[in-house]
Amino acid sequence: MQFKDLEIKELIKNTYPCECGLVHDPGMERIEISDNGIEEAIKFILEKAKGRIMVVSDEITYKIAGKAVFEKLKEMNKDTLNYVIPQKNDVAVVPNESTIGETLIRMPLEIDFFVAVGSGVVNDIVRNISYHLGKKYVVIGTAPSMDGYASITSALIINNLKESCPGQVPIGIFADINILKNAPYTMLTAGFGDVLSKYNAVREWRFSRDLNKEHYCDEIAGLIWKAADKCSDSAALLKQRDKKAVENIMEALILSGIAMGMYTNTRPGSGAEHHLVHYWDVEFIKRGWEHPLHGNSVGVALCVICKLYDIVKDKLPIKVMDIETEKIEEILKNAGCETDPKALGIPKDIFKDSIIYGHIMSTTKYTVLTHLNKYDKELLEKCSQKLTDYYYS
Repeated sequence: MQFKDLEIKELIKNTYPCECGLVHDPGMERIEISDNGIEEAIKFILEKAKGRIMVVSDEITYKIAGKAVFEKLKEMNKDTLNYVIPQKNDVAVVPNESTIGETLIRMPLEIDFFVAVGSGVVNDIVRNISYHLGKKYVVIGTAPSMDGYASITSALIINNLKESCPGQVPIGIFADINILKNAPYTMLTAGFGDVLSKYNAVREWRFSRDLNKEHYCDEIAGLIWKAADKCSDSAALLKQRDKKAVENIMEALILSGIAMGMYTNTRPGSGAEHHLVHYWDVEFIKRGWEHPLHGNSVGVALCVICKLYDIVKDKLPIKVMDIETEKIEEILKNAGCETDPKALGIPKDIFKDSIIYGHIMSTTKYTVLTHLNKYDKELLEKCSQKLTDYYYS
């Protein structure tokens, strides 16, 4: 059996020498998404931690699960400490150098093991700090909102620019399915949009493989595609907060993160749609605005990039994989996701510029935006105007 066909709990048990020339290591010991996910997390943490435990959450996730996790660990290990990342001026926590610096300043010495309780921001902060301190960590998820649970990097804001910074894979990912399914619906749709975008990520990876002979792994691409399929199959039930649908989306998010970790690069799960979103985020940050949740933006950007491919695919030097734009939009709408940048709140000028300049958000990932900027800037500018007219007229 190829490893791309394994169930997620089986997948993490081994390393895999691959025909692509790499050895793929999931780097993880345990995944538990169930009704008793927190109880299993407590057992695992007490098993692995040999000294002082630090539980990190934010003001929201502390109330949801952080307080309970801290108190249960404290009962069994008196040397358990707790830190709640504070909000500033009633604004959600931003994973920037200020937040990371303050979190480090508040940390006592001799921490042996970290526990992140939250989703994207808390996980990214703890991943980065634990990595630099050389300590292991686990994450207890509170919302199926993004694919970074199993990532090897942290998405941080440094000097007002979004960067993928060094980190490590958590040795365990846990979640209580009842907490996940009751998360704010915008977080459920964010997770859905993030995973569905993997269809385009694989398309762009193949595009660069065929055009530029970029290294490619069929097994890793297969894992990413399987994650997108698992998400797509759950679209209709998501609005009902169906337990199985939410579990499938959380597993799909973790699976896509594992796949990127096994490849030690985000290339398999990120394409031009992420370039657009990073551009939007940076422009929002420059203006002091709070940007939409990452996955909700990614779902919209997926639709935009699909339309861009529809416009230019006959002008590209090679044939690219066909993804039906209408089908993608239908799946997103069935799950209650947004598909229109204007409705999402992206200003017209930022949107238009993102098509032209989005490629600068990554110098390592070759996408349709990279290609058009390199070989046909005039066409790229025409596409920018055409897409802007379509969404904003």
